[in-house]
Amino acid sequence: MPDDDGLFLGHGRPVDAARARNTRHLLPAHHLVTHGVILGMTGSGKTGLVTVLIEEALRNGIPVLAIDVKGDLPNLLLAFPNCDAESFAPFALGTAKPGNERSVDELAEALATERREALEAWGIREPELRGYDDTTSFRLITPGSDAGELLHIWSSLEVRSDRWDTDPQSARASLSVAVSLVLRLLGRDPDPAKSREHVLLSILAERHLLAGDNADLATPMDNLAEPPIEEIGALPVDEYLPAGERKTLAQALNSLLASPTFASWRQGAPLDIAS
Repeated sequence: MPDDDGLFLGHGRPVDAARARNTRHLLPAHHLVTHGVILGMTGSGKTGLVTVLIEEALRNGIPVLAIDVKGDLPNLLLAFPNCDAESFAPFALGTAKPGNERSVDELAEALATERREALEAWGIREPELRGYDDTTSFRLITPGSDAGELLHIWSSLEVRSDRWDTDPQSARASLSVAVSLVLRLLGRDPDPAKSREHVLLSILAERHLLAGDNADLATPMDNLAEPPIEEIGALPVDEYLPAGERKTLAQALNSLLASPTFASWRQGAPLDIAS
């Protein structure tokens, strides 16, 4: 519901009030600068309030990154630009009770009518719905699954970012996180300051990324056998991490690279908040 005074979250009323609605509850957008929490028992409407809050933020031009471990928030994509029955047809059969013999078209029309009447009760009609649809764009990212858009969780390692040209310090930090994740999956020390494996893999990957190339897992794995550098810090490579240990690390990386389980985690959109 458009309002210049803040995000419209619904109507508030005293606990002992008999009326269903009282005052409009508006949350000024500039109040959302630190942290907040929504508390309530199961079924009290926490997810519904979060959904409304996100919709109001989007309606006011505020970008939203929502991380949902439960799987409710993809319902935001059901914000159709109108209440035509055609939009509800794919979901109609799922709403029918046992023994309901109405056709899909009849069920869809009933759903559309129900939604239209419910929204109009709050002053939301087709112009508002269409305006919201015209000014919002959703991306549903589902890491490890192709139900939505896949997410490449190692993209800062395997896919070169333009940040290596404009902000190498930030790109290096992202690379460090990706290398730590790889080492955790291998059951090795992921500490970027103490782990010799982390330091070596980061240096090998960074050489390729600074040169303008990608550094997929196979690249540092090949470099472990025949390092393209002679020293790590003040020590020769073979003294810093002997050839036998490098071979063991390369074999572990190869198992991860060949694993079908992790294949989907190396595809899709890059893990880049800015994009």
